[in-house]
Amino acid sequence: MKQEKNKKLDLNSLRIGIPALSSGKADMLKETCVWCLTECEHNNGVLIQAKKGEEEENLQVSWEEKSVDLVKVKKTYNREDAVEYGAEAISFLLIRELTEYTAIERAATGTGIDYWLGRKKRSGKNIFTYSDARLEVSGILKETESNTVVKRIKEKLKQTHPTDDTFPVFISVVEFSQPHAQMVLKNVQS
Repeated sequence: MKQEKNKKLDLNSLRIGIPALSSGKADMLKETCVWCLTECEHNNGVLIQAKKGEEEENLQVSWEEKSVDLVKVKKTYNREDAVEYGAEAISFLLIRELTEYTAIERAATGTGIDYWLGRKKRSGKNIFTYSDARLEVSGILKETESNTVVKRIKEKLKQTHPTDDTFPVFISVVEFSQPHAQMVLKNVQS
């Protein structure tokens, strides 16, 4: 019986196919994600359970060991920064791997979202098309009774209200201690 290989989320690939990221920010997101995973005692190659709607799959999170100086990374970022940006790293890769979108631009403060998404395969020269979407990201280092992925998703669904009449929104919440992520799609309200 042939075993299926898990899809990979390669943190080094954040530099590719995500127009919203400069190479510097891509490296920072990779470092913060590694910070979170190693803080929770996970190794390179850890599996993360990703849920998108009703679909679930395990994906392997990996990075080039030599590309991360863990001692320096642990001294560079605090917990809050690492969790916020580490969740962005995973969310960008999940969006790119599991949807037809990729992050194209950081959203303005006050819009209730973090990033604007565009189709990976774009036709024409329009920046936005009807099929574009929004992304709101959140991270949790370790879930507690009062801070769960489900509760965070509910909060984020309310937070995106200021731009709910524009494009659909993906809410992505990443938890690092028992690596799992949940993505929910909220369609446009007319």
